[in-house]
Amino acid sequence: MKKVVWIFALILSYAMVVRMNLHYKNLKIPYSYEAWVVKIPTKNLKDFALGYQNLLADLTYIWAIQYFATPEIPEEVRRKNLRKFFEAIWSLDPRYLETYSIAALIADIDFHDPDTAIEFLLEGFKRNPRAVELLEEAAFYAFSRKKDYDLAHKLYMEAYRINKDPKTLRLAAAMLEKKQDVSLAWNYWMQVYKKADSEYLKKIAWLHLYKIKAKMDLNLLKNRIQEFRKKFGRNPMSLEELVSTGLLKEVPRDLDGHPYQYDPATGEVKPAKEKLWK
Repeated sequence: MKKVVWIFALILSYAMVVRMNLHYKNLKIPYSYEAWVVKIPTKNLKDFALGYQNLLADLTYIWAIQYFATPEIPEEVRRKNLRKFFEAIWSLDPRYLETYSIAALIADIDFHDPDTAIEFLLEGFKRNPRAVELLEEAAFYAFSRKKDYDLAHKLYMEAYRINKDPKTLRLAAAMLEKKQDVSLAWNYWMQVYKKADSEYLKKIAWLHLYKIKAKMDLNLLKNRIQEFRKKFGRNPMSLEELVSTGLLKEVPRDLDGHPYQYDPATGEVKPAKEKLWK
């Protein structure tokens, strides 16, 4: 019976806060939105919950969603109270994974602060060391918002070391391509290709391997053609002429074993599968 009464009291308290909020809105009477947040006892909130931490965390979460969705509250006030709200939730239930994502989303979308978004997600991972989805989310903010491919690669690899999922390794490989680290990206994509648990992922890995090899081969061929032009004053009649003149050991082929397309009139080299290349 006491449990029922306490649960009812918690819900009633929340309802009173919401009702008071609506009351002030309807009367158009200004009041301090900040005052309600300052009173959140983040350090002793667990004691106040009397064993109902999860319930109080849920109620505080609902309150937070309402608070940050209220346009009447000035942005600087909401921004100041963002951490206070969610730290109250995490002090009650540090395993409430959804709230780390929502706090990060608010920081990024509302306040254009991807650094704080990443910070929240990494705090969540520190409290939940098996929650690799928080690491992957932080990596997403790093590369999509900050264009920090080094950090994104580091976070994806940390996640991969835990889950051993080739789909996570695929994301780390993509970051290496963004960094133009093609040789290491080749190694990663080769691992993805070998460990792929679906034909779809295998096909994606093969496509990246094809493009990486083609880029490296085409750069090599273009450089050797330039050297030939400087030495002989003309373009080679064929790519094999680069071998006969000692500029290449052998003419590279694409990942499928097809020769690259060469135009001796212009000296241009193209991949065999141009549609795939694009």
